Amino acid sequence: MKRNEEAGTPPDGDKVAQKRELDLLDRRIATARDAHRSTEAKGTRPAPTGKPSDMGVAMRLSSELVAGVLMGAGIGWFFDWLFGTLPIFLVIFTGLGTVAGVKNVLRATQAMNATAAEKKKDPSGH
Repeated sequence: MKRNEEAGTPPDGDKVAQKRELDLLDRRIATARDAHRSTEAKGTRPAPTGKPSDMGVAMRLSSELVAGVLMGAGIGWFFDWLFGTLPIFLVIFTGLGTVAGVKNVLRATQAMNATAAEKKKDPSGH
């Protein structure tokens, strides 16, 4: 079968060859779909590990820190607004919020480490 070099398809006069190639492609697609469906029906997909992804852990820890800093800054700004003072409360409470955020991050990582240590001791998950 002669092919058109530019398009990679048979010339227009060779409709039988085009039909044969399309039928072959249809059979290959049907075979792949059937194989995929049988895999789904058997339930042979890998089970989730239950382990959080690295991106999820990073997002959780960073949000713990940011939440502490923002809450401290918000409370400090509110007190400065309420009392009409210089930004002394903003500075103080931003520092306290940072300390609270770091403490939350440490607490979260200790909990994750404890969970990982338990799973190492008992790999069956029981």
